[in-house]
Amino acid sequence: MKLSVSEEALADAEQAVDWYVDQGAWTAAVALQVEIGEALAWVLAEPGIGTPGPMGVRILPVHRFPVSLVYRVEGDDLRVIAVAAQRRRPGHWAGRR
Repeated sequence: MKLSVSEEALADAEQAVDWYVDQGAWTAAVALQVEIGEALAWVLAEPGIGTPGPMGVRILPVHRFPVSLVYRVEGDDLRVIAVAAQRRRPGHWAGRR
C-alpha cells in the first residue's frame, strides 16, 4: 500500500499540534504527533479500519485526541485528505482530493 498525505492534511495536523503548543501543553503536542503517526501506521496495515463516510472516504478517530484521519483508498493507494478536528468545522475537507 502506498501512502500519500495532502498538503491540506499536513497543515491540519500542524494546526492541531500548534494549538496544544499555544496552550503550553507541550507533552500533549508531542503525544498528538505520536498518535497521528500510529493512526497512519494502523490505516496502512488495515485500510478498511475507518468508518465509511461521505464521498468515498473513511474516517478514523485518533486515539486520545478530538481529531480524525480522513482518507480514501483507491486500489493500492491510500490518500489522507484531512486531519479533521471533530468539534470544529465539520466536513471542511469535503472538496479535497
